[in-house]
Amino acid sequence: MFFENKGPFNLSYIKSKCEISGINSDGKISDIKSLNDAKKNDISFLDNTKYIKYLKSTSAGFCILKQKHAKFLPSTCKPIISESPLNDFIKVSILFYPEARYDKHSNLYLSKTQLKKKYKKVKFGNNVNISKNVIIGHNTTIGNNVIIESGCNIGNKVIINSNVIIKNTYIGKNSIINFGCVIGKIGFGYKLINNKIEIIPHVGKVLIGDNCNIGSCCVIDRGSFSNTRVGNNTSLDNFVHIAHNTEIGENCFIAGQVGIAGSTIIGNNVMIGGQAGISGHLNIGNNVKIGGKSGVVKDINDNESVMGYPAVSIKDFLKNEKK
Repeated sequence: MFFENKGPFNLSYIKSKCEISGINSDGKISDIKSLNDAKKNDISFLDNTKYIKYLKSTSAGFCILKQKHAKFLPSTCKPIISESPLNDFIKVSILFYPEARYDKHSNLYLSKTQLKKKYKKVKFGNNVNISKNVIIGHNTTIGNNVIIESGCNIGNKVIINSNVIIKNTYIGKNSIINFGCVIGKIGFGYKLINNKIEIIPHVGKVLIGDNCNIGSCCVIDRGSFSNTRVGNNTSLDNFVHIAHNTEIGENCFIAGQVGIAGSTIIGNNVMIGGQAGISGHLNIGNNVKIGGKSGVVKDINDNESVMGYPAVSIKDFLKNEKK
């Protein structure tokens, strides 16, 4: 974990500090988690009905949700009824991880002498800042003006080109991170609570697989309550933005200036043309092809090819173009 968990907390304490009236029982909460990742001592939430399927099988001990959704909870999970589940969960997450709302640079970077001693099989450029507690594999090359913050894990035979910032991230072997990328920064998550804009804590990581190629000036945000993932053998062109909690499968090709909003899941063997935009909380199936400049606003099934705004099947798009 990249951020300190200030818990555990008793529910009675959470109720008083976060002003959540729906807490009617007590117990000790160890952590905040997504429905998929939560364990019996964790608290989670449901705010989007698309995730009811995960609610039904969650291992969370407690869940913040609306009254009408409580019937879907497993017997092992106690409901905390709320009219605004996301707002209340954000308040709880700030209590557990207040520092995860901001990005701070470390002041504890290793000196050149320390770098050479610790990483004997790594090549470093000039003006490199590597924090303590960073793992870097053998035969990895790191360019000029690179910053890698504490806790990151870089695999073997990775190439990180110049002017890259990496934090809260694991990178698999044989991957390439090209010039000017920012990986692991906080995502674009805000919520108006009691007439005050609150920054949503981002406690997740970025997980980049093996044999990936991340183009120049890409930005990949870390997850909020889960992780952002890029699967093995996936390539991103220049200026691609991957938002928080997005999961991209294996063997995908994503062309320049594509933007993928948060919590969207993209399958394997997907091809996305340049300047396409994909809305959040969508499921894009395996073997999908999305044409350039398309706007995807709904789920796409396996093996479909779409284009246009809103994106429709290629066949329908071409028909409309002839009219």
